[in-house]
Amino acid sequence: MNHELLKYCLMRIEQKLNWASSDLWLNQDFELLSDKIFDETGIKLSVTTLKRVWGKVNYNSDPSISTLNALANFIGFENWSELKNKKKPSSANIKATETSKRPRNKQLTILSLVVVITIFVLAISRASLGNEKIDYDGIQFDVNPVTIGLPNSVVFNYSFGDNDFDSTSIQQSWNADLTFDIQPEGTEATGIYYYPGYFQAKLIANGMILKEKGLKVGTEGWMATIQSEDVQPRYLYYGELVNEDHLGLKPSENEALHAEERDKARVLTYHYFDELEMVSSKAFTYEIRFRNTYNKSNGICKNVQLLVHGTESVFLTPLSIPGCTSNLSLITGGKTFSGKENDHSMFGIKGSDWQVLKLSVANRRAEYFLNDELILTKDNVNGIGPIVGFKVRFEGAGEIDFLRLSNNNELVFEEDF
Repeated sequence: MNHELLKYCLMRIEQKLNWASSDLWLNQDFELLSDKIFDETGIKLSVTTLKRVWGKVNYNSDPSISTLNALANFIGFENWSELKNKKKPSSANIKATETSKRPRNKQLTILSLVVVITIFVLAISRASLGNEKIDYDGIQFDVNPVTIGLPNSVVFNYSFGDNDFDSTSIQQSWNADLTFDIQPEGTEATGIYYYPGYFQAKLIANGMILKEKGLKVGTEGWMATIQSEDVQPRYLYYGELVNEDHLGLKPSENEALHAEERDKARVLTYHYFDELEMVSSKAFTYEIRFRNTYNKSNGICKNVQLLVHGTESVFLTPLSIPGCTSNLSLITGGKTFSGKENDHSMFGIKGSDWQVLKLSVANRRAEYFLNDELILTKDNVNGIGPIVGFKVRFEGAGEIDFLRLSNNNELVFEEDF
């Protein structure tokens, strides 16, 4: 099995989808991808299969040839064999091409360049001409959640003014597949959100994004979700969680998760998207004490993801037992660093022990501390907009002892359970 070729194939698929980093994909995103692959190839890959291919599910065997054929077909190849042959031509073919076809390739390169420049100029001209016909002042777009809590229906109020468009739609988040058509002459539409967070809703006409509006789907204090096979997760609210000296599952819930027979442990996520004092993502310190409490082999890596959400992107700090750190992807200031291309062994932890992670950002530098030891520094870090909330994900189950946020001058949020 050529794992480098598989990595290349997955990269091409992610480029084609143009979604957010696959580290942020939820179950519903893999369901959408499964449907997309089926629509284009006629082959149905299960959500579990896709999660295995993307490393979300621990699985020792290589993907089947039918799976590989479907993935290759989705990015324009007839099958996996054609992708393998075209991605890595033999050295003899390369040499023959260089010696026998160099003059013609040079002519083709110049011709291609002229064609690309011409197309680019025409595209700019058409875009400029189109923009002159659009009355942006007459376009209105607003979003209003109907409640606090999950799931949450959102009312989208819009108007295209005197503009005349052939096709109009609303995109609910970064995921382009969460888009639905609306009536050009209409003024109101609704959508549903199953997870809390901060989203950028988009008003689209004739394929162009005309307006964007930030949308916070909030919580009342802390709440939790447990991954399910459906789009809608199971919700656990504050009163259903242990909170005497830590935030965690009640013993009965924990026992039920351990008793369940399944290939892969469910994901437990704690969410906080209540009111927060304004804190810039360019100068802050985030500190949390936590532990993974799941003790079954279907969650052997004991993965943990600590997310700080801004209005534009996230900081995501991943941790696991040392043997699984190759699968960890770090997101710093919205930029993803894959564990396949970067050494993330410093994020290896002892399974069920309490850990303290501190992330400090200032002067475009991010410093990561684990149990008071500096383990990683990242420079040239971008901001992610004002900080609006937190998520803590556990493979299986886990607990939080405290979470603190400061603006590097004073403490602005503290939850000490």
